[in-house]
Amino acid sequence: MMRLGITIPLDGFQNPHFPELVRHAERVGFTDAWSFETFVSDGIAPVAAAAVVSERMRLGTAIIPVFTRPAALIAMSAASIQRLSGGRFILGVGISTPTIVEQWMGVPYKMPVTRLRETIEALRASFSGQKVTMAGKTVQINGFRLPKLDPPPPIYVGAQGALMLRTAGEIGDGVIVNYITPESFAPMLAHIHEGVRAAGKPIANLDIACRIQVAIDPEDEIVRENLRRELTAYVTVPQYNKFFREIGYENEARVALEAWNAGDRKKALQSMPDHMIEALYVLGTPAQIAKRLHAFEAAGITTSTLQFISYAPDPEEKRRRVLRAIETLAADW
Repeated sequence: MMRLGITIPLDGFQNPHFPELVRHAERVGFTDAWSFETFVSDGIAPVAAAAVVSERMRLGTAIIPVFTRPAALIAMSAASIQRLSGGRFILGVGISTPTIVEQWMGVPYKMPVTRLRETIEALRASFSGQKVTMAGKTVQINGFRLPKLDPPPPIYVGAQGALMLRTAGEIGDGVIVNYITPESFAPMLAHIHEGVRAAGKPIANLDIACRIQVAIDPEDEIVRENLRRELTAYVTVPQYNKFFREIGYENEARVALEAWNAGDRKKALQSMPDHMIEALYVLGTPAQIAKRLHAFEAAGITTSTLQFISYAPDPEEKRRRVLRAIETLAADW
């Protein structure tokens, strides 16, 4: 059965409400809590916080970019969370995008697949307790040593396109995907399996985690309008635009990007049709949400990391809706 995971942090669950969210999710049966890293929160702090307020949940990052921190620093952060959690941590890494790496962080975005491979090699060496010296094309380390981690945290790799999916299957202990649809996942899964087989690993043991955004409000038009804005923000990023074209939204992605680049924000928004929103997000009644999530499970997703979304203007009402949705889904799963 697909594992039920929650995305952390969630809007409205800051300060004293963060422990409430994590403990409630664990109490009703959620097995995982996964962070994310864009412009809202870093990926490390939420997982570290969750480690000390949870008892059983598996904790992961989805994802930490390999460009924005040196490999040794990623290793130290992972070691800290692994110790805080008592061995419940999964380190999810990925190549991110030039927008985040170059424009926001001011770090050159060069040779991403090489950077990923070298970073993971350095991380695994660091977790083993050996002194690490590496003179790679993108990663240089001279004499770094971390106390041995037993067990070392598994390393999952975030991926979208064919090359990255094969690479993730080959070098990752698991794979992380985002913004997929159950209907479009079969060819992506084939690329992942190709990488797994190339590495000589058993496909049966493969864990594929998927970040899934779940809108829980009954106000349908408000939900769709907000999701349309969010989707447009992703579709107009070149790397995501290419991905959405690959999974069947060629016309929608092309029109949105052309309109956005021409400064026509209204046309870009209008190019995101309802059927695309309904495919890429999960929304509706509790029964409809559960049915859609089972479709992800049937497509090959083994771990969900659900980002519950509410646009309720009152923070207390927003928290009530999210906690109720978490409880209802766990009871019906």
